[in-house]
Amino acid sequence: MLNFDQYQALTFDCYGTLIDWENGMLSALKPILNSHEIQLEDEQILEYFAEFESTEEQIYQSYREVLQGVVQRFWRSLPLSAYASRAGCLAELNSALATFL
Repeated sequence: MLNFDQYQALTFDCYGTLIDWENGMLSALKPILNSHEIQLEDEQILEYFAEFESTEEQIYQSYREVLQGVVQRFWRSLPLSAYASRAGCLAELNSALATFL
């Protein structure tokens, strides 16, 4: 058993530890993508997200701005442009991702 008296602080990453980030993100994004006839496997969505997030995090900005950049990259990289008349898709994606802040 650990002797907790020898420690002054305990830290850990909350995303993936306390918060089920991936399932939350998928449950927010999949219905929106599907409603715009974008059919992606869960792994594909997560891979896109990881790639886009990594790129956005290369410059200093708030995480809200990172998520907005991720949404814009989804918009540009997926066939969402074919549904430009459904411009609400971008706002829906942004709103869905913003719920994680």
